[in-house]
Amino acid sequence: MAKVSDLPTDVFSIILEYLGRHHYLDVIRVSKSFYQEGLPFLYRDIKFEATKSRNCARRLAFLLRTLLERPQLSSHVRIFKLRGPLPFWTKYNPWPEDAQKAGPASVNLWGLKGCTTLSKAQKVFASNQIYSFVDESMHKEQDQFKNRSKDALATLVLTRFAQLKTLDLGDGFLMHSLFLPQILKRADRLFPKLEHVVLGDKRFDPENSVSYIDLDLIRPIFYSDTVQKFEYLMTQPWQLTWNRPAAPRSESLTMLRLFRTNITRGTLAQLLHATPNLKRLHYEQEILFNANTPTAPPLSPYLNLDGLNIALSNLKNTLEECKLTLSLAPGSLSPAEIKLQGLQFPAMQGTLAVLKEMRHLVTVDIPMVMFLGWAPDFAASLSEVLPWGLRHLTLRDDFILHSPWATGPFVARKMGRVAEYLEKRGCEGWDVVGGWD
Repeated sequence: MAKVSDLPTDVFSIILEYLGRHHYLDVIRVSKSFYQEGLPFLYRDIKFEATKSRNCARRLAFLLRTLLERPQLSSHVRIFKLRGPLPFWTKYNPWPEDAQKAGPASVNLWGLKGCTTLSKAQKVFASNQIYSFVDESMHKEQDQFKNRSKDALATLVLTRFAQLKTLDLGDGFLMHSLFLPQILKRADRLFPKLEHVVLGDKRFDPENSVSYIDLDLIRPIFYSDTVQKFEYLMTQPWQLTWNRPAAPRSESLTMLRLFRTNITRGTLAQLLHATPNLKRLHYEQEILFNANTPTAPPLSPYLNLDGLNIALSNLKNTLEECKLTLSLAPGSLSPAEIKLQGLQFPAMQGTLAVLKEMRHLVTVDIPMVMFLGWAPDFAASLSEVLPWGLRHLTLRDDFILHSPWATGPFVARKMGRVAEYLEKRGCEGWDVVGGWD
């Protein structure tokens, strides 16, 4: 049987591509000769998650110390993730006074005490190096930096990754970090190879929910020269302003995903206008409907399809994939509660017709009510609203249970439009999904 050490270097690298982080450590432990080959994979994807302990701060400190003493290791990092709920980022800060209260176990928290060879790391921990990454207006108000050791550590670690390609930050860190907006403002200089940015948790956590994201986290991406994919949570701000003399325009951005979002059609139009080369759009919209919003006016900016047609028209020459979803936001009434309280869900107005003009569009995943209409006695012909070059079609059942044609004889007429379209086009080679319980 051949030994692993006898494998050609290029074959061994292919094997390492399919291993996980723990396997990399095992490979390195087996033989020191594997160290050089396994090291890049060990540092390629780094993730920190704040928990109910000081472990996250300790690990950040150890990594920063390592990168300062061996700066060549930072060149291997391609993906950096920061996760964990807000309370765990806010608490468990290892300031000296906290460490004394915590007892002897935290004496060597930073891994520096008694070490005489870590002068570079010690200088950074003792210095104000964080100031080099923030605006001058923040230098005078030092009180705002108190209890932000993990924030500062994460920032100093992040700024070492000049080869970074993916930055993935969860809700907790986004709400906690004071320095992150300053870092993203300087992203093109700090991360010249950054391609993919994720801001926020895609799944809602009732114990760790974000009510509002600082626009200073979002704006820089639309001015970036490198970011190609941007996935983020964006809730409706009071007013979207860009705060720069030049209008936003990202020539590099080709994929945009807004999840758990409640922005208006006007805000969406501003974002899409700034992305002239966008090919993939995922717009996952949440609508709040409860006893405080039972009538149409508060919801009309979110249910009027004319505004959506205008926003999407910015992409008519580039879009290849379009996914739109509708769901009720946390805090909304359930269908049973809506019926019990005698409330009527506001009507969706208009028809999504702009896709017809998109000659490059091949994949569509959209609620069927946007095509078939809200009123029971109307249903647009799908051939009039969909481009001929379409290859993959998913018709979603979002909000159909709230529509006046969810049951009864009108269903057959609506579904007849779908059957008519498929008959004209033929089903071979198509992905068509629809239906509801």
